Amino acid sequence: MISLKILSENRDNCEFKGEGGLSVLVESFGKTFLLDTGYSDLFLKNAKLLGIDLSKVQTVVLTHGHSDHTNGVPYLDNGKTIIMHPQAFKDRWSIRKKEYVGFPMSEEELKSRHNVIETRLPVVFFDGCYFLGEIPMTVEFEQKGNFSTTLDEGLTQTDLTEDDSGVAIKTSEGLFVMTGCGHRGVCNTVEHAKKVTGQDKVFGVLGGFHLRNLEKQKDIIDRTIEYFKSQDIKVLYLGHCVTDEVIEYFEQKLPNVKIVRLASGKQFELELDPLFENQPS
Repeated sequence: MISLKILSENRDNCEFKGEGGLSVLVESFGKTFLLDTGYSDLFLKNAKLLGIDLSKVQTVVLTHGHSDHTNGVPYLDNGKTIIMHPQAFKDRWSIRKKEYVGFPMSEEELKSRHNVIETRLPVVFFDGCYFLGEIPMTVEFEQKGNFSTTLDEGLTQTDLTEDDSGVAIKTSEGLFVMTGCGHRGVCNTVEHAKKVTGQDKVFGVLGGFHLRNLEKQKDIIDRTIEYFKSQDIKVLYLGHCVTDEVIEYFEQKLPNVKIVRLASGKQFELELDPLFENQPS
Protein backbone atom coordinates (compact mmCIF):
# COMPACT_ATOMS: atom_id res chain seq x y z
CA MET A 1 0.00 0.00 0.00
CA ILE A 2 1.05 3.58 -0.68
CA SER A 3 -0.34 6.21 1.69
CA LEU A 4 -0.33 9.91 0.81
CA LYS A 5 -0.98 12.75 3.25
CA ILE A 6 -1.02 16.27 1.83
CA LEU A 7 0.57 18.49 4.47
CA SER A 8 0.83 21.67 2.41
CA GLU A 9 -0.83 22.67 -0.87
CA ASN A 10 -2.32 25.77 -2.47
CA ARG A 11 -5.90 24.89 -1.53
CA ASP A 12 -7.53 25.16 1.91
CA ASN A 13 -9.53 22.17 3.16
CA CYS A 14 -11.79 22.62 6.19
CA GLU A 15 -9.48 23.37 9.15
CA PHE A 16 -6.37 22.68 7.07
CA LYS A 17 -4.88 25.88 5.71
CA GLY A 18 -3.30 26.09 2.29
CA GLU A 19 -0.38 28.07 0.93
CA GLY A 20 1.44 28.46 -2.37
CA GLY A 21 3.63 25.41 -1.86
CA LEU A 22 3.70 21.63 -1.65
CA SER A 23 4.57 19.05 1.00
CA VAL A 24 3.46 15.41 1.00
CA LEU A 25 4.05 12.68 3.56
CA VAL A 26 4.46 9.40 1.71
CA GLU A 27 4.36 5.90 3.18
CA SER A 28 5.54 3.36 0.63
CA PHE A 29 5.08 -0.24 1.72
CA GLY A 30 6.05 0.48 5.32
CA LYS A 31 8.76 3.10 4.67
CA THR A 32 7.96 6.79 5.23
CA PHE A 33 9.47 9.92 3.71
CA LEU A 34 8.58 13.58 3.34
CA LEU A 35 8.40 14.98 -0.18
CA ASP A 36 9.18 18.74 0.02
CA THR A 37 8.38 21.06 2.92
CA GLY A 38 6.16 23.76 1.45
CA TYR A 39 6.54 27.53 1.80
CA SER A 40 6.58 27.83 5.61
CA ASP A 41 6.07 25.80 8.78
CA LEU A 42 2.49 25.10 7.69
CA PHE A 43 3.38 21.47 6.92
CA LEU A 44 4.14 20.95 10.61
CA LYS A 45 0.88 22.57 11.72
CA ASN A 46 -1.22 20.48 9.33
CA ALA A 47 0.70 17.33 10.32
CA LYS A 48 -0.18 18.02 13.95
CA LEU A 49 -3.86 18.37 13.03
CA LEU A 50 -3.60 14.95 11.36
CA GLY A 51 -1.99 13.49 14.48
CA ILE A 52 1.36 12.97 12.75
CA ASP A 53 4.67 13.34 14.58
CA LEU A 54 7.13 14.40 11.86
CA SER A 55 10.07 14.12 14.27
CA LYS A 56 9.90 10.38 13.64
CA VAL A 57 10.27 10.81 9.87
CA GLN A 58 13.98 10.63 9.05
CA THR A 59 14.05 10.92 5.24
CA VAL A 60 13.23 14.07 3.27
CA VAL A 61 13.30 14.31 -0.52
CA LEU A 62 13.46 17.79 -2.04
CA THR A 63 12.27 17.99 -5.64
CA HIS A 64 14.07 21.29 -6.32
CA GLY A 65 15.35 24.42 -4.61
CA HIS A 66 12.49 26.88 -5.07
CA SER A 67 11.22 28.45 -1.85
CA ASP A 68 7.67 27.14 -2.20
CA HIS A 69 9.11 23.65 -1.72
CA THR A 70 12.00 24.34 0.67
CA ASN A 71 11.07 27.22 3.00
CA GLY A 72 9.94 24.65 5.55
CA VAL A 73 13.40 23.07 5.74
CA PRO A 74 14.64 25.34 8.58
CA TYR A 75 11.75 24.05 10.73
CA LEU A 76 12.83 20.40 10.45
CA ASP A 77 14.33 18.71 13.51
CA ASN A 78 18.07 18.18 13.16
CA GLY A 79 19.48 14.89 11.95
CA LYS A 80 17.33 14.16 8.91
CA THR A 81 18.63 12.52 5.75
CA ILE A 82 17.90 15.00 2.97
CA ILE A 83 18.15 13.91 -0.67
CA MET A 84 18.45 16.64 -3.30
CA HIS A 85 20.13 17.81 -6.49
CA PRO A 86 23.29 19.91 -5.86
CA GLN A 87 21.98 22.78 -7.99
CA ALA A 88 19.11 23.32 -5.53
CA PHE A 89 21.31 25.83 -3.64
CA LYS A 90 21.41 28.30 -6.55
CA ASP A 91 20.35 31.88 -5.79
CA ARG A 92 17.04 32.46 -7.52
CA TRP A 93 14.89 35.50 -8.15
CA SER A 94 11.31 35.76 -9.35
CA ILE A 95 11.05 37.48 -12.73
CA ARG A 96 7.53 38.66 -11.97
CA LYS A 97 7.88 39.69 -8.31
CA LYS A 98 11.62 40.49 -8.40
CA GLU A 99 12.12 38.81 -5.02
CA TYR A 100 14.34 36.01 -3.76
CA VAL A 101 12.76 32.58 -4.26
CA GLY A 102 15.75 30.29 -3.67
CA PHE A 103 16.83 27.89 -0.95
CA PRO A 104 16.27 29.38 2.55
CA MET A 105 19.58 28.18 4.07
CA SER A 106 23.19 28.08 3.02
CA GLU A 107 24.70 24.77 2.01
CA GLU A 108 27.02 24.94 5.01
CA GLU A 109 24.18 25.48 7.49
CA LEU A 110 22.07 22.68 6.03
CA LYS A 111 24.98 20.23 6.18
CA SER A 112 25.75 21.20 9.75
CA ARG A 113 22.25 20.12 10.78
CA HIS A 114 21.46 17.19 8.49
CA ASN A 115 22.89 14.30 6.53
CA VAL A 116 22.66 15.73 3.01
CA ILE A 117 22.87 13.53 -0.06
CA GLU A 118 23.48 15.68 -3.13
CA THR A 119 23.24 13.80 -6.38
CA ARG A 120 22.63 14.37 -10.06
CA LEU A 121 22.27 10.61 -10.47
CA PRO A 122 19.28 8.48 -9.51
CA VAL A 123 19.33 6.97 -6.03
CA VAL A 124 17.34 4.09 -4.57
CA PHE A 125 16.61 5.36 -1.05
CA PHE A 126 14.07 2.72 0.01
CA ASP A 127 13.14 -0.60 -1.58
CA GLY A 128 11.41 0.31 -4.83
CA CYS A 129 11.70 4.09 -4.21
CA TYR A 130 13.88 6.12 -6.54
CA PHE A 131 15.03 9.72 -6.37
CA LEU A 132 15.22 10.46 -10.09
CA GLY A 133 18.20 12.82 -10.11
CA GLU A 134 18.68 15.18 -13.05
CA ILE A 135 15.97 14.80 -15.66
CA PRO A 136 17.00 15.01 -19.32
CA MET A 137 14.66 16.88 -21.62
CA THR A 138 13.90 14.39 -24.37
CA VAL A 139 10.20 14.96 -25.09
CA GLU A 140 9.96 17.29 -28.09
CA PHE A 141 7.12 19.53 -26.89
CA GLU A 142 8.73 19.95 -23.45
CA GLN A 143 12.18 20.91 -24.76
CA LYS A 144 11.83 24.50 -23.57
CA GLY A 145 10.72 23.52 -20.09
CA ASN A 146 8.78 25.75 -17.70
CA PHE A 147 11.28 28.31 -16.47
CA SER A 148 10.05 31.09 -14.21
CA THR A 149 13.09 32.41 -12.37
CA THR A 150 16.54 33.80 -12.97
CA LEU A 151 19.80 33.08 -11.22
CA ASP A 152 20.85 36.52 -10.05
CA GLU A 153 19.28 39.67 -8.69
CA GLY A 154 20.04 41.52 -11.91
CA LEU A 155 17.54 39.26 -13.70
CA THR A 156 19.91 38.49 -16.56
CA GLN A 157 20.37 34.72 -16.58
CA THR A 158 17.56 32.25 -17.31
CA ASP A 159 17.08 29.50 -14.75
CA LEU A 160 17.04 26.11 -16.47
CA THR A 161 16.02 24.36 -13.21
CA GLU A 162 18.46 21.49 -13.72
CA ASP A 163 17.71 20.50 -10.12
CA ASP A 164 14.03 19.80 -10.80
CA SER A 165 13.53 16.12 -10.02
CA GLY A 166 11.00 13.71 -8.60
CA VAL A 167 10.36 10.29 -7.09
CA ALA A 168 9.22 7.02 -8.67
CA ILE A 169 7.89 4.02 -6.76
CA LYS A 170 7.78 0.59 -8.39
CA THR A 171 4.52 -1.31 -7.90
CA SER A 172 3.00 -4.42 -9.41
CA GLU A 173 0.54 -2.19 -11.32
CA GLY A 174 3.18 0.15 -12.68
CA LEU A 175 5.18 3.16 -11.59
CA PHE A 176 3.79 5.81 -9.28
CA VAL A 177 5.63 9.05 -10.11
CA MET A 178 5.70 12.19 -7.96
CA THR A 179 6.79 15.65 -9.06
CA GLY A 180 7.15 18.97 -7.24
CA CYS A 181 6.51 21.52 -9.99
CA GLY A 182 7.60 19.53 -13.01
CA HIS A 183 9.71 22.39 -14.37
CA ARG A 184 11.57 19.89 -16.58
CA GLY A 185 8.22 18.70 -17.91
CA VAL A 186 5.99 16.01 -16.45
CA CYS A 187 6.34 13.82 -19.56
CA ASN A 188 10.14 14.13 -19.42
CA THR A 189 9.92 13.17 -15.75
CA VAL A 190 7.81 10.09 -16.43
CA GLU A 191 10.02 9.00 -19.34
CA HIS A 192 13.12 9.35 -17.17
CA ALA A 193 11.42 7.40 -14.36
CA LYS A 194 10.75 4.54 -16.77
CA LYS A 195 14.38 4.49 -17.84
CA VAL A 196 15.77 4.72 -14.29
CA THR A 197 13.55 1.99 -12.85
CA GLY A 198 13.46 -0.33 -15.82
CA GLN A 199 9.66 -0.43 -15.55
CA ASP A 200 7.75 0.77 -18.61
CA LYS A 201 4.20 0.67 -17.27
CA VAL A 202 2.94 3.77 -15.40
CA PHE A 203 0.08 3.57 -12.91
CA GLY A 204 -0.22 7.18 -11.77
CA VAL A 205 1.35 10.59 -11.27
CA LEU A 206 1.08 13.07 -8.40
CA GLY A 207 2.15 16.70 -8.08
CA GLY A 208 2.46 19.97 -9.92
CA PHE A 209 3.08 20.10 -13.67
CA HIS A 210 3.55 23.88 -13.94
CA LEU A 211 0.50 24.16 -16.18
CA ARG A 212 -1.25 27.33 -15.09
CA ASN A 213 -2.87 28.97 -18.12
CA LEU A 214 -5.16 26.97 -20.40
CA GLU A 215 -5.19 29.60 -23.13
CA LYS A 216 -1.45 30.28 -23.28
CA GLN A 217 -0.34 26.68 -22.67
CA LYS A 218 -3.10 24.87 -24.54
CA ASP A 219 -0.79 23.18 -27.05
CA ILE A 220 1.49 21.69 -24.40
CA ILE A 221 -1.53 20.77 -22.23
CA ASP A 222 -3.19 18.95 -25.14
CA ARG A 223 -0.01 17.10 -25.97
CA THR A 224 0.49 16.20 -22.31
CA ILE A 225 -3.03 14.76 -22.28
CA GLU A 226 -2.26 12.70 -25.39
CA TYR A 227 0.89 11.44 -23.69
CA PHE A 228 -1.08 10.34 -20.64
CA LYS A 229 -3.53 8.52 -22.91
CA SER A 230 -0.66 6.74 -24.64
CA GLN A 231 0.66 5.56 -21.26
CA ASP A 232 -2.74 4.28 -20.12
CA ILE A 233 -2.31 6.09 -16.81
CA LYS A 234 -4.99 5.21 -14.27
CA VAL A 235 -4.86 8.09 -11.77
CA LEU A 236 -3.60 11.68 -11.58
CA TYR A 237 -3.32 13.61 -8.32
CA LEU A 238 -3.14 17.23 -9.49
CA GLY A 239 -2.41 20.39 -7.55
CA HIS A 240 -0.03 23.15 -6.56
CA CYS A 241 1.04 24.73 -9.88
CA VAL A 242 -1.82 23.17 -11.86
CA THR A 243 -4.78 25.57 -11.78
CA ASP A 244 -8.40 24.55 -11.28
CA GLU A 245 -9.09 25.62 -14.87
CA VAL A 246 -6.46 23.22 -16.19
CA ILE A 247 -7.58 20.42 -13.86
CA GLU A 248 -11.14 20.77 -15.17
CA TYR A 249 -9.78 20.50 -18.72
CA PHE A 250 -7.91 17.33 -17.79
CA GLU A 251 -11.16 15.94 -16.36
CA GLN A 252 -12.99 16.67 -19.62
CA LYS A 253 -10.30 15.21 -21.87
CA LEU A 254 -9.39 12.18 -19.73
CA PRO A 255 -12.78 10.69 -18.73
CA ASN A 256 -11.27 7.25 -18.14
CA VAL A 257 -8.59 8.51 -15.75
CA LYS A 258 -9.29 9.04 -12.06
CA ILE A 259 -8.37 12.68 -11.45
CA VAL A 260 -8.04 13.91 -7.88
CA ARG A 261 -7.48 17.50 -6.77
CA LEU A 262 -4.95 17.97 -4.01
CA ALA A 263 -5.64 20.15 -0.97
CA SER A 264 -4.05 20.53 2.45
CA GLY A 265 -5.10 17.79 4.85
CA LYS A 266 -6.36 15.34 2.25
CA GLN A 267 -5.34 11.69 2.64
CA PHE A 268 -5.24 8.96 0.01
CA GLU A 269 -4.43 5.26 0.00
CA LEU A 270 -3.43 3.29 -3.08
CA GLU A 271 -4.08 -0.43 -2.77
CA LEU A 272 -0.98 -1.51 -4.65
CA ASP A 273 1.53 -4.30 -4.19
CA PRO A 274 5.28 -3.65 -4.22
CA LEU A 275 7.66 -4.63 -6.98
CA PHE A 276 11.16 -4.76 -5.53
CA GLU A 277 12.88 -7.53 -7.44
CA ASN A 278 15.41 -7.05 -10.24
CA GLN A 279 16.20 -3.46 -9.38
CA PRO A 280 19.03 -1.95 -11.45
CA SER A 281 22.16 -1.03 -9.49
